[in-house]
Amino acid sequence: MVQLIINVENENLLPHLKKVLKAIDGISIAKPEKKKRKSGIEKAYEDIRAGRISHYESVDDMFQKVLGI
Repeated sequence: MVQLIINVENENLLPHLKKVLKAIDGISIAKPEKKKRKSGIEKAYEDIRAGRISHYESVDDMFQKVLGI
């Protein structure tokens, strides 16, 4: 199966375009896939895998390095 993506600027044309495409044998209209939003824990695991983490010896050490106190 081959897919063709068509960008339509004028939404008023969509009903007519869909009607024409449905009339042609062998053509179906696929629904667009919704992008899944990542949960907070999935983002956190991504940060860990990418190495975007920090280690501190203590809370005081963290405040000193983060806030410059």
